[in-house]
Amino acid sequence: MKLCVNRRVCVSCTVGWILAFIGIIMIPVMPVIIKKIVQNTVVIHEGGKVYDYWKDPPVPIYLQIYMFNLTNQKEFLSGDKPTVEQIGPYTYSEKRVKFDIVWHDNGTVSYRQKRIFQFVPEMSKGNKETDQFLVPNPVYWALFSALRYEYSSVQTIISYLAALFDEHPFMYRPFKEVIWGYRDPMLNVTKAIDPEWFYTDIIGFFMNKNDTDDGVYNVFTGEKDIDQLGVIDRYNGTKYLKFWSTQWANMINGSDGTLGPPYLDKSRLMPTFSSDICRSVFGIFKSDVQTKQGINLWRFEAPKNYLANASVNPDNVGFCTPDAEHCLGAGLFNGTNCQSVDFFNLPIAFSMPHFLYGDPKYINAVNGIHPIEDQHKTTIDLEPYTGLVLQAAKRLQVNMYLQPIHDVEETAGITPVFYPVFWLNESASIDDKNADKLFSMLLTPLKIIHIGEIVLISVGALLILIAVIYIIYTMRSQQNFTAHFRDRETGREGPEETRPITQYDDNQSEYTDNQSTPVDTQSRSTGNQSEFQDPIGSLQSQERPFSSPVDFDTDVKQTEHLKPNDEFFPCKS
Repeated sequence: MKLCVNRRVCVSCTVGWILAFIGIIMIPVMPVIIKKIVQNTVVIHEGGKVYDYWKDPPVPIYLQIYMFNLTNQKEFLSGDKPTVEQIGPYTYSEKRVKFDIVWHDNGTVSYRQKRIFQFVPEMSKGNKETDQFLVPNPVYWALFSALRYEYSSVQTIISYLAALFDEHPFMYRPFKEVIWGYRDPMLNVTKAIDPEWFYTDIIGFFMNKNDTDDGVYNVFTGEKDIDQLGVIDRYNGTKYLKFWSTQWANMINGSDGTLGPPYLDKSRLMPTFSSDICRSVFGIFKSDVQTKQGINLWRFEAPKNYLANASVNPDNVGFCTPDAEHCLGAGLFNGTNCQSVDFFNLPIAFSMPHFLYGDPKYINAVNGIHPIEDQHKTTIDLEPYTGLVLQAAKRLQVNMYLQPIHDVEETAGITPVFYPVFWLNESASIDDKNADKLFSMLLTPLKIIHIGEIVLISVGALLILIAVIYIIYTMRSQQNFTAHFRDRETGREGPEETRPITQYDDNQSEYTDNQSTPVDTQSRSTGNQSEFQDPIGSLQSQERPFSSPVDFDTDVKQTEHLKPNDEFFPCKS
């Protein structure tokens, strides 16, 4: 029994210490192991766990477009502020598919990415794509803006052609044609006359963007440097664009928005390149958020100063075109060089929806503009362990600069203004099916490992605690028994066993207690021994005078069997 108890206590102590030790060691060690596992998982390579996610992102993407309809054309052409009415959204599902994928020995991969848009009526507030809108005529403003510094005779000829083909500052067009393009009669004639200069007769703000690709991307796979995962090395064969006035502004920074480096740092800038606006945009950490499925994400937002005036953010001087003397106010940057038709640049300026974070002069110049930060800012939400983008909302407004053009009578009364044509919200959010897949593939194993650390430490600590409690309990039991035995051995009994004082009468062979009750000593010495269960009592049962000497050797021999039972004592450490 003794060996059994000792073994249980020792095993409990040993196992507890081992489990606790393993759990504690896992705290600094497991993050390194987990990081290595995640890195091997998210590296882009054919057949890898995230390859399909990267090649054909399963996260549903939607493009929502809100149109601004002009409601006071006559008054605006006469010099009043334009009054606009926002209508929408017109919603499209967006499918992105990478093709022409080529792997390179330097740890990069090249590809093209096709974007396919399909109208979703049930998610649209507008009636249908055939809804008519009164908007600025892009052909009219592109031609006259490009020729405003030409000779008057050239402008006169262009004005005559514009009138001949019914081109005016504003036009009524169906929504679908305004966005995706239409065949313009004037461009059709000019293309026939000079096809080298006028190479297309299609015009639209998003022409050639549906079911087409926007160029060749070359990105790092993360194989050689995981911190470069998804980062664009080259776009259309170059590291720099040619639209802006400084090298910094022309740099192609960041990813294409599909994925980024794993194990993010909240202090790190998250750049994303957008070919739609011909520049990179930097995001900074804003807050912790969750998907509706409970996945923890880090939210990055474009800082307010990314569209600030160059006097506030000197880096933005590179976006002043054609030079630093032509910088726009806060909230706008000139996109004219980025948008062209038949070698004619459209007078386009980009901003946040409703001129969010913009100079009040732009907001106050148009009736019907109401910036709201939560509805109009751009956000990207990434899973911090893997770098995967699981939620995003890229919001952008397209504006046209309208101004009087010399010798063009129709524009003479216009007050110069950045007129909002439409704004878009390109958003994505992981659905339940893909969230479950991500959980099973990456997040659940990570959680199991973290939970394992806690369980090991907790179980180990519990076993140690149980062993300690048991040792304390048995030690106290040993002390109590030893004290009790010593008291009995020396004739001192505990308070509950105290007997009346016994007196001896020399004239009688009797013991009498203080209550004068006679006691037959002979019968006590020869009676039933079962009455003397107390081992000390056996010493008192011998017949001898009270004053007779005590044979200590005999007494000791008679009490040798009274050693404490070993079973009451725990293992000694």
